[in-house]
Formats: sequence, C-alpha cells, structure tokens
Amino acid sequence: MKRKIAREILRKLFHLYQLPVILGYIVLRYQFSDRVAIFALVILLMFILEFEMLRLEWKVVFPDPFGIMRKSEKKNATGMLYMILATIVVFAVFDFKIALVALLLTVFGDLVSAIVGIQYGKHRIKNGKSWEGFGAGLLANIVVVMALLWQFPLVGIVMAVTASAVEFVTYKMDDNLTVPIFSAFAGHTAAFIIGVSFVQITNPLQDFQQFISTFL
Repeated sequence: MKRKIAREILRKLFHLYQLPVILGYIVLRYQFSDRVAIFALVILLMFILEFEMLRLEWKVVFPDPFGIMRKSEKKNATGMLYMILATIVVFAVFDFKIALVALLLTVFGDLVSAIVGIQYGKHRIKNGKSWEGFGAGLLANIVVVMALLWQFPLVGIVMAVTASAVEFVTYKMDDNLTVPIFSAFAGHTAAFIIGVSFVQITNPLQDFQQFISTFL
C-alpha cells in the first residue's frame, strides 16, 4: 500500500516537467514572437505523438523504471499528450496571463490535491477523490492566482475555484486537458464581464517581483 502511494505521489511530481515547457514558451515569446513559441510547442507535440504512436500502434515497449504509468495509460494516450495539447490551446486562444495562470493551476493544484488526498483523504466521493484533497488543491490554486493576478483578485478567484472544481469532478477524461481549458475560459469570461484588460501586462516575472516587494 505504501509503495502504491509513493508511486502515485511520484507520478504527480513528474507533472512538474510542465514548468520548463512553460518557461521555454515565455523565453521564446519575449525573444521572438508568440507564433514562434507556439510553433515550438507544436514541435514538442510532434515528438510526443511519435512516442505515443510507437507505443500504441507499433507496440514498442519503453522502460518505466519508477512505475508511474497507470494501467489505463498502457493502452491509451498518457497525460503528457493532453497537457501539451491544452498548453497549445490556451496560449493560442486566450490572453497570455490567463493562459499562464491556468497552466500553473493545473500543475500545482493537481499536485497538492493528489498528495493531500492520498495521505489524508478520508471523505471521498464516487470517483475516489477526497474533500480533503479538494480543499488543499483549492488553497494552492488561490496562492497561485494571488501571486500572479493580485491586481485582479476576482478574476483569480474565479479561475482558482473553476480549476479545483473541474479537477474534482473529472474522472474518465484527463484533467490535464479539462482543467487548463475550463479555468482559462472562466478567467477570460470573468475579465470580459468586469471589463479587465490584460493587454498592458506583458511580463509575469516583473508582476511577481512587484507582488513580493509590497511585503518587503
């Protein structure tokens, strides 16, 4: 049982691979253009598609030394494919700041929710997820949005709640796809309703530094 829990936690920690992907996109976006950055993501998608085709169509067996691949993924696409697809969609469709926050909510909210749910979850719903994990994931999501959308707390809260709710109820579909798209759509819609424009906000690193400086 402990080994199963450790493997699931390791699986969730593996999702942090998305951070260098996001960082790479930011660098390419500011050094070149958003089209160049999106094209780079498409190249990465092509590599993942090749990997999945070899594994699923040609039955090539790749090593899984840590045993992080679920049984359901051995005959279906992995979460990595859905995450890259979602990354391309949100960066291509939504405002950059909204897309960035949506992806970070997917990474950290799901990570914290899973770890707390696995270790301390006692009140579970039908799909096996726990209310304890939901609460922890929501708290993590609120921290993320307050760090990056502190100027617009209402938009941030809408995104945080949407991300946590979608992750909580997603079972048969992959939450690496549903969470970022739904939360980005919710944030974009909320910003439109209250008349918030993110056009002038261009550098998320400067925003974060400004946020930290308010407490120093």
